[in-house]
Amino acid sequence: MSQDRLLRTTLASSVALAVTLSAQPSLALNTADYFELSLEQLMEVKIHAASKKEESISNAPAAVYVVTNEDITRSGVTNIPDALRLVPGMMVARTDSNSWAISIRGFNSTLTNKLLVLVDGRSIYNPVFGGVLWEAHNLMLEDIERIEVVRGPGGALWGANAVNGVINIITRHTRATQGTVASAVYGNEEHGTLSARHGGSFGDDGHYRVYAKSFKQDASHKPVSAPDNSQDTYDEWDGFRTGFRTDWADQFTLQGDAYRTNAQQLRTRYSLIAPYATAEQQLLRYEGINLLGRWIDKRDDGSQLSIQSYVDWAKRDEPVNFIDDRMTYDLDAQYNFAPLQRHDIILGAGFRYLTDDQRGDRNTTFSPQQRRNNLYSAFVQDKITLAPDTWFLTLGSKFEHNDFSGFEVQPNARLQWHPDQNKTVWAAISRAVRTPTPLEEDVTSTLITAQNIRAALVPNDHFKSEQLTAYELGYRHQLTNDLSLDLAAFYNDYEHLRTTTASAENVTVVNNGVDPIHILIPFMFTNDMKGTTEGIEAVLSWNIRPDLKLAANYSYMNMSLTALDPTQETDEKLAPKHQAGVKLFWNMTTKWTLDVTTSYVDKLPITGVDSYVRMDVNLGTQVSKSLRINITGQNLLEDRQREFGGIEDINVGEIERSLFAKLTWQF
Repeated sequence: MSQDRLLRTTLASSVALAVTLSAQPSLALNTADYFELSLEQLMEVKIHAASKKEESISNAPAAVYVVTNEDITRSGVTNIPDALRLVPGMMVARTDSNSWAISIRGFNSTLTNKLLVLVDGRSIYNPVFGGVLWEAHNLMLEDIERIEVVRGPGGALWGANAVNGVINIITRHTRATQGTVASAVYGNEEHGTLSARHGGSFGDDGHYRVYAKSFKQDASHKPVSAPDNSQDTYDEWDGFRTGFRTDWADQFTLQGDAYRTNAQQLRTRYSLIAPYATAEQQLLRYEGINLLGRWIDKRDDGSQLSIQSYVDWAKRDEPVNFIDDRMTYDLDAQYNFAPLQRHDIILGAGFRYLTDDQRGDRNTTFSPQQRRNNLYSAFVQDKITLAPDTWFLTLGSKFEHNDFSGFEVQPNARLQWHPDQNKTVWAAISRAVRTPTPLEEDVTSTLITAQNIRAALVPNDHFKSEQLTAYELGYRHQLTNDLSLDLAAFYNDYEHLRTTTASAENVTVVNNGVDPIHILIPFMFTNDMKGTTEGIEAVLSWNIRPDLKLAANYSYMNMSLTALDPTQETDEKLAPKHQAGVKLFWNMTTKWTLDVTTSYVDKLPITGVDSYVRMDVNLGTQVSKSLRINITGQNLLEDRQREFGGIEDINVGEIERSLFAKLTWQF
């Protein structure tokens, strides 16, 4: 990092020292053994993502699912995307060794632009690409307390891009990570992951932890031969990250991370001289440093003031296309209070300042290359008690102003009814938007070249925000102490969806003195499509015995799109209509555990991906008080399986069966 950026990061840390909680973890989650909790107790676990305040799952008027630290440990997953496979209704597909397509309720791609993802209240949604680059965020899983997933719009609280859902990753309070933990993973695909963490205390009520993690992932299998006739996909993945967190009581937190990740990919280099397009291997490098602080003041009258601030430097170096070098400064404040007996009000305001520098090459350029963007926001929410303990109405809205689409309003209304203490019925209507990015308004990028012809994306300053109006209905029922049911249904109505349109009237002859004289055929991102999705999601949880737990889920989604150009309606066939899964957690003895996760994913007709069943098995034993061994098999039913993308795509691989062992020391 340059001296200038280092100076700015240091100066920004003074802002972060004045900061608060927008995702303060519940300490009950740190101390409870989830396998010992009943389903009724699990439904009372506190979450934050649904209403931007702590509330139990049973009282949340939204389709919510929580992946706990225990779930992550018991399933044997080694990264966040695989942990999200545990969430009912999530669409998770691995495209190669270092890329994933992850979405909720449709529109899946490796850059899903309608899903907002946060880590401890810090957004990791990339505002340039429009989506999450999962390969840059290989977190230390042992430090995660829970992953909250809201299926459905969250724009009224979280703002733009929380269109189809919100993922809130919350790390553990440092009181729960005292002592030292070290782990090592190795297998045929996992080529070495080493993690270490140490936690301690200071003063009367201060705690801290520091951690480090390094990893290396083998390449996937190429379904067709690569340019050199090999079966390699050039997609090995490795990296290193380190960080710290300190907590003073339950009032102040300061934490930070630094990382560097390398991801190999193939990219096409275009030329107006034959050969016009060549696939080249390249190393994508991700680097970043972030520093976050949060402060919370809980008052005797039950009100609460919280402030959070962070600074985040991130760089993505892609040699063939462009370098994205970005700094984000964010400040957010929230005040919870109940001025009247029947009203529970939350007020919030925020400011975000981003500096971007996108340095392109002959294939890709940005105009302007450098941007300074401001985002102003405010929100209000009032949960009204219509009838004590029975009927509640939540009204709220987010108000934002950004430099791309201007002023945006995202209102929300939610009604919930508790017929008795074991049942919840809820309904909601919401509006959410996905705002434009520099890729849509600033980029010129080659799509294809031929003799004396170049087709390229060109900027469109008139690109609009994509809009959603969502209608949801949900039902939860604690049938017995050991059996629960969770149902959700939705109907989503989308407007101004993104399309790509040729601009025939702007075809020009280019004679720039550098390239051969050629014809430029411009294409633009436009908003010439609308559509609907409708579906259902069901989860059944059953504690069969004190030592045996089972959870089953099923989801159905149908998508219907209408575009001016019907060839643009491909998203209809990029999402599985049917998905199902079964999780089985079994404590065989006091020392041995066996956990099986099985999932079914329907076919993706547009890319020729067949329906498939995936089975993962994790066998663990506690060798001693300080040593645990796990043997894990993933994708056991197939030698290899393509999960997403067309077979002709140079960056699509087949995901191979993975077998690995994990040793965990705790002392």
